[in-house]
Amino acid sequence: MLLKIEGYDEECIGICPNATQGEVLEVAGLHIVLPEQPPDNEIANHSLPPEEQHWRRQELPEELLRIRSMDEWLESPKEFRERFRPYIEREFHRRRDGFWFYNDGVPTYISGRHYMFLQWSRIDIGYPSYLAFQRILFLHMAACEADNRCMGQLYVKCRRSGYTNMCSSVLIDEATQVKDKLLGIQSKTGKDAQENIFMKKVVPIFKSYPFFFKPIQDGTTNPRMELAFREPSKRITKKNKTSIRGEALNTLINWKNTTNNAYDGEKLHLMYLDEAGKWERPTDIREAWRIQRTCLIVGRRIVGKALVGSTVNPMDSGGSQYKKIWQDSDPAERNANGRTVSGLYRIFIPAYDALEGFFDIHGNAVVEDPESTVRSIDGDPIAFGAKKFLKNERDAMKHDARELNEFIRQFPFTPEEAFRDSVESSLFNIGKIYEQIQHNDGLYPNPVVEGNFVWEGGIRDGNVLFRPVSGGRWRVAWMPPVGMRNKKQHEKGKLVPPHAHIGCGGVDSYDLDATVDGRGSKGACHLFNKFNLEHPSNIFVAEYISRPPMASIFYEDILMAAVYYGYPLLIENNKYGIVRYFEQRGYDGYVMDRPAHLRSSSHSSNVKTKGIPSNSQEVIQAHAQAIEDYVHKHVGYNEDGEPGRMYLNRTLEDWIGFKINDRTKYDLSISSGLALLASQKVKEQKPKSNFNEKQFFREYKVGGDGLSILKRRK
Repeated sequence: MLLKIEGYDEECIGICPNATQGEVLEVAGLHIVLPEQPPDNEIANHSLPPEEQHWRRQELPEELLRIRSMDEWLESPKEFRERFRPYIEREFHRRRDGFWFYNDGVPTYISGRHYMFLQWSRIDIGYPSYLAFQRILFLHMAACEADNRCMGQLYVKCRRSGYTNMCSSVLIDEATQVKDKLLGIQSKTGKDAQENIFMKKVVPIFKSYPFFFKPIQDGTTNPRMELAFREPSKRITKKNKTSIRGEALNTLINWKNTTNNAYDGEKLHLMYLDEAGKWERPTDIREAWRIQRTCLIVGRRIVGKALVGSTVNPMDSGGSQYKKIWQDSDPAERNANGRTVSGLYRIFIPAYDALEGFFDIHGNAVVEDPESTVRSIDGDPIAFGAKKFLKNERDAMKHDARELNEFIRQFPFTPEEAFRDSVESSLFNIGKIYEQIQHNDGLYPNPVVEGNFVWEGGIRDGNVLFRPVSGGRWRVAWMPPVGMRNKKQHEKGKLVPPHAHIGCGGVDSYDLDATVDGRGSKGACHLFNKFNLEHPSNIFVAEYISRPPMASIFYEDILMAAVYYGYPLLIENNKYGIVRYFEQRGYDGYVMDRPAHLRSSSHSSNVKTKGIPSNSQEVIQAHAQAIEDYVHKHVGYNEDGEPGRMYLNRTLEDWIGFKINDRTKYDLSISSGLALLASQKVKEQKPKSNFNEKQFFREYKVGGDGLSILKRRK
């Protein structure tokens, strides 16, 4: 249910089945309205001191333990049923409305799904404990269900966060309440879906339910293919010639093999896609989701929901497809229908908030080091926080880039860490790149400033100003001193960059204002300081990545930055529009010719020389080698333990995924590599000796000590 709450610009999502409104929580970009808080005497644990207020599961009354089915219940004495009817009705209310309890002095609401998980879903280790981060996941899940614009939840997780148990519990909770519905399961393989989820989790959870939550079931008590809540078939005899339909739900939970079109054409009420970040080709999670989402929609209405969760494989093993769905699931970016591109809402929880062994008795994560030892939910003392523990593990692996990288990806602090690629799959030294990113994330204040370059007073060709603004098209890591900015220099009547000895830039351009599908590559630019004694050396000082509605806006953005810094630009000239623009504006002196050391043997002086072609194999190789060399020398920690000064994380992340045979997706890699090529100083080579042209002869001279030979070269 969407609500307009005072003080919130965007619509809020109410999750109370009774439409009451209480506290508003912000979770993963959603504003979730909790139910109204009840009076204290209706909140569990209200009479206990705060230190004793925590989740306590209530056992089923002993008298009800012997009741195995609704038939037995109906056959029991009336007074017995009347005595326990309030208890059973209360459990149904909690299942629907959720549950309030005091936890360490704080009135805490959990959703009905969460209550069923904690109270009635027996898993391999017994009944689950209350964990605060799982409460957030269940509340986010409830918001995804309540929002008619959303197709479900997408969770990027760390290892052993319990999400599979949670989703298995939700499947049973929902299937035992609804009529004539299909609920489906897929995992990274059909065997995983069948054995690890359906048989080991879903079926046991159903069997652990008390009788009053169990509908009529068809089939065996340990099904392998489907859990069917329908009337068992009856044998037709002379006395029983017709089948009478009972009160069965006619609802089904099944699993299917991992193919893109497994449920194509079926109408799904709830779908669980397990380990979606690990689906490997020929199965593609993006293609599978494109098909499966149609099973959740009838016309314009969303009639089913999906639960999608996973840790993430390397990019070439299913990770890149999952990352794309993650990028398409940001609730801050919606289409005109109010939906995200994928239809899902994403959520990420850091590993230190979900790490086993670091929850206090109240289920709260012990993230930072406590002032004194904390009693854990398992009974063991906690002397230091989860974040310190994980950092210690990382430090112990810092000399093994592969092992460290895998550990960080399995226990990430940020979504970026969760989507780390494997060391082997990157063209460059991914270990050093991740070292640099981690170093940058810890810097305070952040040395990178977002903003835009503008003409002072709106007067073109005057002075350029940099205006910091959140979300600006430029990210700047170093500003030239005031006296160095906006310098003008003329040579032979032409404007030329005055600081070419200090820095240069690289530009990956585009020509069309818009593409047919409204997408297309973006324009990118980097400015780079060469080695010099006056200013920071070997450092990328500015980064640009954007696609304004008109190409001319992009051209002007780049021109203003070049004027401000006084740097020449090496431009990819396969798209020559930006070069013509600079020429028309009188700034063609700022556009570099193709560097002499990158000219092919067939290059002639009468060929267009402004810029550099990107389709030359010689240039492609030199471009990649330039980035590789820079990463080796100036990114991450050097042998003395000093960090590099490459502060532009977007570029670092672009380098991680860069593929030399598919360069079109990596605009920042292209422009940064061009800047490095432009900065290269190539020593003049001495002409090679051609011994075929050398002539020798010998002269003989009689000296005092006999005959000597003089060799003379002509």
